[in-house]
Amino acid sequence: MSPGLLEIYLQLIFIVSLICFSAFFTSSEVALFSLSRLDILRLKEHARKSCRLAANLLQHPRRVLATILIGNEFADIISSAVATVLFVKLFGPEKAWLAFPVMTILLFFFGDLIPKVIAFRKREKAACFLAPFLRVFIMFFSPVRVFLISFSDAFLRLFGLPTRSEVEFSEEDLLQLIEESYQAGLLGEQERRFIYGLLESEKIPVSAIMTPRREIFALEDGPITEELLVKIKRRGVSRIPIYQKNIDDVIGILHVKDLLRWQLQPKPTRLSQLVRPAFFVPEAMKVRTLLEEFQKKRLKFALVVDEYGTIVGLVTLEDILEELFGEIYDEFDIRREPLQEISDEVYRVSARLRIEEFNRLVGAELPTDESETMGGLVLQLFGELPREGESREAFGFKFTVERVKGTRLVSIIVEKLK
Repeated sequence: MSPGLLEIYLQLIFIVSLICFSAFFTSSEVALFSLSRLDILRLKEHARKSCRLAANLLQHPRRVLATILIGNEFADIISSAVATVLFVKLFGPEKAWLAFPVMTILLFFFGDLIPKVIAFRKREKAACFLAPFLRVFIMFFSPVRVFLISFSDAFLRLFGLPTRSEVEFSEEDLLQLIEESYQAGLLGEQERRFIYGLLESEKIPVSAIMTPRREIFALEDGPITEELLVKIKRRGVSRIPIYQKNIDDVIGILHVKDLLRWQLQPKPTRLSQLVRPAFFVPEAMKVRTLLEEFQKKRLKFALVVDEYGTIVGLVTLEDILEELFGEIYDEFDIRREPLQEISDEVYRVSARLRIEEFNRLVGAELPTDESETMGGLVLQLFGELPREGESREAFGFKFTVERVKGTRLVSIIVEKLK
């Protein structure tokens, strides 16, 4: 074999090798950076050392990406330069321009497109296989990489742009991780619902989950009597706001268990002698913040006030837990839709259903000027918190209280009068 022919073969082998290097860097980029958060967590716990290495490399994504870009550029530029020299030898200087389209096609198909498709389809296996080789190039290109990253950082700072290399873990990333974990069976439905509720609780104000002022069961300060004890027992509540003159002048919270102690050892004669300090929160406070306050103060009950200090509602730990987990049901609670037609023109209605929505669904014309919810309308009709089974007729309907939980209406039976 003549020296000239040997040189041509060596140049061809060199070009093919550089195309392979280009394919390596391209597939490394796709394999590593197409991994989901769940994939990365899986690789961190993998038995294979190379898989754990792949996950560790992604702890410094900017370093990895810079190495891949440097390697790719070197492979593409040098292969094109060698191809140009080869074409000059084979076809003469006037045909040197052919090297550009030929190398463009070869690099596009064999150095870019095909490796990307394969790496994306087999990203976990590809990441594990390529990671050890990529680490070698990360160390090899270290001087060039450090210089280029420093230069790019200086350029970014010149325009006031951030230079942080860390990947921000956004809420969208977290939601994606939750869904992927749920689909993979790593999270159950209850855990998934809880995490979503916890995220939403950072946005929802207390006013959205509170029991409104109209539905609060509160007592004016006065002497403790047997009749009062019977009334409290009938309500089935554990904590009651005690006020003087009107509900905006709350002097404290009565714990019903303190009344039980009073029955055993009767000493105080007035409710005010048994109350504990009330905890007030603004209606704009977020649910998550209130939960943290409850935990710190070891409380389960708060009164909600507006910007003028007027009491607009109350909120309990149970309200927050229902927001996180969904409605906490017992055997009597409504489990399905807020409005169910249980027979002809007879409806089981959630007390929280808006009157406008009821009117739209049923074709009714209940007034909305005094109350917003069906529960508020019923309280308006009774003038106080009614007992289960009590009923009133108004606006062409019969309203029967089906379920009361503590100081809150839960469900109502609404029957259209003939």
